[in-house]
Amino acid sequence: MNRKIRMKTLIFLLTAVTALSCAESPKIEYAPGQTVLMLDEYLAQDRKAWFLTGKKEHAVEAMMVSEEISFHNDLEVADYTVTDDGTTVILKGTFGEMWISKLPKVISAYTKPDGSEIREDDFAARDIWIDIMTRAEPETYYAMHVPLNISVTVITAWGDELHTNLPNAPHGNGDYLVCRTDEKGQPDLSDVWVLNGMIFPEYYDTDGIT
Repeated sequence: MNRKIRMKTLIFLLTAVTALSCAESPKIEYAPGQTVLMLDEYLAQDRKAWFLTGKKEHAVEAMMVSEEISFHNDLEVADYTVTDDGTTVILKGTFGEMWISKLPKVISAYTKPDGSEIREDDFAARDIWIDIMTRAEPETYYAMHVPLNISVTVITAWGDELHTNLPNAPHGNGDYLVCRTDEKGQPDLSDVWVLNGMIFPEYYDTDGIT
């Protein structure tokens, strides 16, 4: 299946999931027989190994809001609420999935499409999507695959609760735990997040997967 067909299939699946999503935060439901672990429990299993990876360059949209807004990320199976706090940015990826980040991190991790630096005043106009690009960052991240029969709960550095492989979203062969490298070149476990297995190959290098 080529990349264009995979993207169309994923967008169709996400549309179906969105139609079933409700406005309130959904109750966490796991697949029958699925093992549920906290992040530290999963990492304590010696057979699990991080592999070195890097972020690919790809297009993203970004926006700051003028009033409170809530949205559901079907790939993360997570809900977000954002206010005009002067620092929170909504990001929208290739497949229409949305998540949040802080303005200083957006400025450091992304550029404008022409390669120039993003500035704080680029977000002066609220409620307008602007086009940005991720910076290609080879070998600056670690990732770990989580098989479909395991759901790992991650409390992110910004306080959100994420789960791998919940049954009401497509996951490919399983989701990934992702983190940056620390100053010693090891996984920075203080800031771990989840990336859906369907889109991981689109956003990160897969050469290190064994």
